[in-house]
Amino acid sequence: MLDIAKRIKLINALLEQDTEQSLTYAALECRLTLEYLCYERFKLYLSYLSQNDLKNWQPKHIIKQISDQIDDHVSKEFSISISTEKINGRSPETREEFESIEYTPLGTQSELKFNRLHSLWNGVSNVALHIPVPSISSGNIDIYGEKGRIRKKVVDVISFLSDINGNLLIGGSFGEEYSFNCSSCKTKLKRPVKSLLDKTVLSCINPECKESYVIQKNKNDGFEVIRNIIKFSCSGCDENLEVPIRYFQDLRFNQTLNIKCAKCDMLSEVIMRPLMKSTKMR
Repeated sequence: MLDIAKRIKLINALLEQDTEQSLTYAALECRLTLEYLCYERFKLYLSYLSQNDLKNWQPKHIIKQISDQIDDHVSKEFSISISTEKINGRSPETREEFESIEYTPLGTQSELKFNRLHSLWNGVSNVALHIPVPSISSGNIDIYGEKGRIRKKVVDVISFLSDINGNLLIGGSFGEEYSFNCSSCKTKLKRPVKSLLDKTVLSCINPECKESYVIQKNKNDGFEVIRNIIKFSCSGCDENLEVPIRYFQDLRFNQTLNIKCAKCDMLSEVIMRPLMKSTKMR
């Protein structure tokens, strides 16, 4: 878990130097710290969400996607306590019994206000970490931004960081989960049931695996898992060739994907090119 007090001390030391260079470095340390706060929470959910399914790489959007698809506790404040007390020699069973026993606090996860974090993340970047593209009306090009503006943004980040004082992070789903094993690499894939009410596409969390799946509810209120593939017919033996869709996602124009038939060893080439479809208009 990130030592926020240590990060604040480092940033304050750069502020005290009060040069254009030190303030710029302070802004960079702020941005890196804000990114770390988001990514360390994302890391706790790697068993649920593949990097390939991230809709946006920016820290705020990663946390929001986890909150929407996996667990909204990722950004909330809550405390964890434990107890070994018994009720007449047995474990508590009712809510009243659970509330009647003594607990020992383990710690608290701080709230992570990701909208505010995103605003600060953008703010320090805009004033210190980019050189504006010159225009016909702009003056000289400066390596560093204006000191006063940088200092204000850095101080705002320090204030934000100072309010984060939790001593633990908890990752995972608090409700019922649905899980299955990847058909190719056998990695266990799982999602909270509440996030699967609509048709969902998820990728295997194994970074070496290209499989992805469509999950949808069936008529018996269970779930149907369908491999996300494209089928081809082998020109040598008419065998069905099933290729995970993710193999095609990174192909560029005119790039070739080689597919070898396991039955007859025929090598087929799939070339990424535009396909034209004509529709007669009335």
